[in-house]
Amino acid sequence: MASPDQLVGSLESLTPESFTTESERVRAWEQNWVNGATNASIKTLIDAGIFAKWIKIGGRPAKAGNLAELVNAVEILIKRMMRQISGQHLIVEVGEDKYATTPWVEKLVSDPAFPSMYGEFYKNLNVAMFRTLPYFLGENGFKNPTDVVSSNWQYMTGKSSSFFEDVGTNAELRNSFNDAIKCHSKYNLTPWPDVFPTDSLAQGAKPDGALVVDMGGGKGHDLTKFNVRHPDAPQGSLILQDVPDILKDMKPVGHISVQPHDFFQPQLVKGARAYFMHNVLHDWADPEVIQVLKNIPGAMETGYSLILVHESLISTLNPSPLVTVSDITVMACLSAKERTEKEWDKLFQEAGLRIIKIWKTVEAVESIIEAELA
Repeated sequence: MASPDQLVGSLESLTPESFTTESERVRAWEQNWVNGATNASIKTLIDAGIFAKWIKIGGRPAKAGNLAELVNAVEILIKRMMRQISGQHLIVEVGEDKYATTPWVEKLVSDPAFPSMYGEFYKNLNVAMFRTLPYFLGENGFKNPTDVVSSNWQYMTGKSSSFFEDVGTNAELRNSFNDAIKCHSKYNLTPWPDVFPTDSLAQGAKPDGALVVDMGGGKGHDLTKFNVRHPDAPQGSLILQDVPDILKDMKPVGHISVQPHDFFQPQLVKGARAYFMHNVLHDWADPEVIQVLKNIPGAMETGYSLILVHESLISTLNPSPLVTVSDITVMACLSAKERTEKEWDKLFQEAGLRIIKIWKTVEAVESIIEAELA
């Protein structure tokens, strides 16, 4: 069996000359064509209750017809959906019209956040914003979008409110968005303590002060990762900040305290060891990024406090497709962008900060920019 590195290497080396016939090329192209149909099939099966009932009866190999009976659905419909996702190896075909579960199915049932990836996030975000993006760009003269309140999001929704305003005021959309971010962090990203040496933060921290302030931290998944690595962090020293709408129903948990805060306002917590932001600044155009960064130095302690920005960096040569997809995604909903190292360095300088080091690992898609007062 090929190793993951060998598989990735094979995919990256594909060129038009890799295919000896047109039918081989079409087979590869079909992997892009099937994505929409696969997601639609997954969402249908989730809503019908197929996966939950299947796991509840033990997750044994089963016929599509038997699974349809469990949820009182029409057999032919379930059969067609099962055929689609088995072709993508999300379930395993073990016989004619008979399927076995996979770890993906088990996780879909056991992790309450996972199904949200195929809910409102799929319907009203991921699919919708890419559908309208080419038309928005065309009608605006193919200019690079930089205005968050005059963006593809307003073009798509027909409203004047911004992406984050809509997410904050729509409970179903907000929950799906938060769940999607949580799942992305949990399953797709290398934990940030594996990218940055967090031992240096814990060992050099003052016992009576804030250790990590997670600005725009959502539901606190990054602070949880830190806390797992450093369970002896002082009580309440890990501070989760976000706007009130996002922090609805959030309560202090363990060493994590909760503080509503708008990062476009001066930072409230003075003298923290680290001010951390994960996938926050890529949501904004350059002027807003500078504004956010300028709000932090007034709270920092010279020679002690650090700013840690956890983001995907665009390579100037052969950029990762994961990063370029993220770049077009934030363009589509926020008129924002991913950035190169040079672009980040310029923004930090304009905010009165100095980049110390950019931490990277081979495994991680995202890097961590470490900065201090200039």
